[in-house]
Amino acid sequence: MSQTEHEQSERERPQQDRPQQERSTNAAPAAAPLELLTLLAAGVADLALDQLRQTADRAQHVMRRSDLKELLTDGVVELRKRGELATRRAGVGAENYLETMARRAAERVAAEGRSCA
Repeated sequence: MSQTEHEQSERERPQQDRPQQERSTNAAPAAAPLELLTLLAAGVADLALDQLRQTADRAQHVMRRSDLKELLTDGVVELRKRGELATRRAGVGAENYLETMARRAAERVAAEGRSCA
């Protein structure tokens, strides 16, 4: 049997007839991404559980505080102030400062004009 005939018969032979070592080298590249994905998923799950555990510990610590009512009141006040600042920054709900001043000046001029006449 010549070299080319031997190679051709190797290609034609089914996967089961090939030696175990040859099959494992072909399967290795497919297993590496799967293992990597598995390790990445496990890492993400561990990180999420760690963050959840830390959040639960902080919440438990806050619930044990004796000044919880004052803490909540301060939090609500701060959130309200932040909301006011955010709406001012976005221009929602409040008039422009220059428009307000112009309107006041116009009202003042109109009031002076009526009183003089």
